Amino acid sequence: MRQSVHVQSAVACVITSKGPWLSAKTPGINQVLSLEYLKSEGLYSLRDGWIKLHYPE
Repeated sequence: MRQSVHVQSAVACVITSKGPWLSAKTPGINQVLSLEYLKSEGLYSLRDGWIKLHYPE
């Protein structure tokens, strides 16, 4: 809720019986762990690396 996620989305993320890979596609998790947030934390983007490898400038 600190990340401005609706209560229903937060509860749905917590009580799901899905594994981590399927849970990653839920709207609540995507809202909190957006690509911008992950980049700001310094995580490497596999997609950007693939593009640089296959389409060098």
